[in-house]
Amino acid sequence: MSGPALPLQTAIAALEAQRAVLGDAVVDAALAPLKAQLERLQAAAGPATDHPAPIAPAARPSRAGESTVDDQSLRQLTILFLDIVGSTALSTRLDPEDVHAVVDGLLARGTSIIRAHGGRVLQYAGDSILAVFGAAQSLEDDAERAVHCGLALLAAGRAAGAEVLAAYGHAGFDVRVGVHTGPVLLGGGVDGEGAVRGMAVNVAARMEQAAPPGALRISQDTSRQVQGVFDLEPQEPIAVKGLVEPMRTWLVRRARARSERDPARGLEGLRPPMVGRGAELLVLQQAWHQLHAGDGARQGTTLVAAEAGFGKSRLLAEFDAWRAQQPERCQVFRGRADPSTERQPYGLLRDLLAAALGIDDGDAPALAARKLEQGLLPLLAPTQGDDLAEANAHLIGHLIGLDFGASRHLAGILDDPAQLRSRAFHAFALLFRALAAPGQPPLLVTLDDLHWADDGTLDVLDFLARGEPGLPIRVLGLARPALFERRPAWREPERAERV
Repeated sequence: MSGPALPLQTAIAALEAQRAVLGDAVVDAALAPLKAQLERLQAAAGPATDHPAPIAPAARPSRAGESTVDDQSLRQLTILFLDIVGSTALSTRLDPEDVHAVVDGLLARGTSIIRAHGGRVLQYAGDSILAVFGAAQSLEDDAERAVHCGLALLAAGRAAGAEVLAAYGHAGFDVRVGVHTGPVLLGGGVDGEGAVRGMAVNVAARMEQAAPPGALRISQDTSRQVQGVFDLEPQEPIAVKGLVEPMRTWLVRRARARSERDPARGLEGLRPPMVGRGAELLVLQQAWHQLHAGDGARQGTTLVAAEAGFGKSRLLAEFDAWRAQQPERCQVFRGRADPSTERQPYGLLRDLLAAALGIDDGDAPALAARKLEQGLLPLLAPTQGDDLAEANAHLIGHLIGLDFGASRHLAGILDDPAQLRSRAFHAFALLFRALAAPGQPPLLVTLDDLHWADDGTLDVLDFLARGEPGLPIRVLGLARPALFERRPAWREPERAERV
């Protein structure tokens, strides 16, 4: 048969060929609607003849942008499965309408969380969600965002469980999440854009099934992508249908603060000696010595600019190891940007302060604001007085996105972004002056992957370099050359020493 039935036959044959990999249950579930539609087409066509008349496809509502078999593409994606735990037990205690309200409410909340992290929900099945990251555009942080999303989904599950316990006296309502990264066939078939096929889907589903309630399990392939970004607890290898060897997996316990993240990249467990970067390491060491020279050369910026694969993060790690052996001391602020940082105004600056002040990603807004005050006021008050110190702390906090909208110090200027920005930049300069007061160690700021920094943070660095001469502060930045497309002036030697 040709014509409209041909794509269906192609899809059926492709799925049958994957039966040994995907398993009978997955293949049979996918084949059922395809075979049903093929039977309808064959019935409509009638007996075969030497010159068959054209046949119309089976009636089916069309959808805008609907995909066909011809729209399939092989993609590397990160796949997330979420399953609600305890909904069956809940159904024995509540009316069906109440159960649906609870489950649908959590699924809706989960959908919003997935979309907020840049994922796409492909399918709902009962009380489960299948989502992918990297479908529209593959990004370097797809796996990181998926795991961050998984942790946020666990938090939503805990909150929903507490609500169910309070409202109905029923314990045990929660979620579990699994994440895996691998190649899939995306699109095509009767499900259009919602179709995703391949062994990677089966592995992601196994990660979810093996996760304890309230936990997030990730595969070895995903763990390689998020190494050093999360606290991972190794688990016993588990069997996955279609794989010969059991798969290593991890439970994700928490996201590390950026200052805690391990900059090492490459093969897990291997740290070969650094080769061919001696000249660049020497430049960073010279910048360290200049910081402690006690003359006008103390302030400055050193940029290591090179394409991906050069070993910039490894270079910084080697410098840190060398610095730890030196007799001189300094105050160190660490920051590392990623593809999501560029979309967060003053995001990298916030990470620098959060790491120094002990502000965690999961802190409630009021707690984060209180930690910022408690950390900054003792630094600013000795030279500014309590009231001005509080005003400057609130300006800094508001700029980096903390909740100081009700502060009396900001009243009257909240509708004037230019004035807020100018005064907050000045407050940052005062903060660095307080940190670098006479008798205090000089300041060292190390910024990795600076090409992903947000423009607001780069503006603050520009402001400090231009408007605060004499500060004992050295900035070491590592970036790809794309940074200079956004900041052409940073190519000039008077603005930064380039390596």
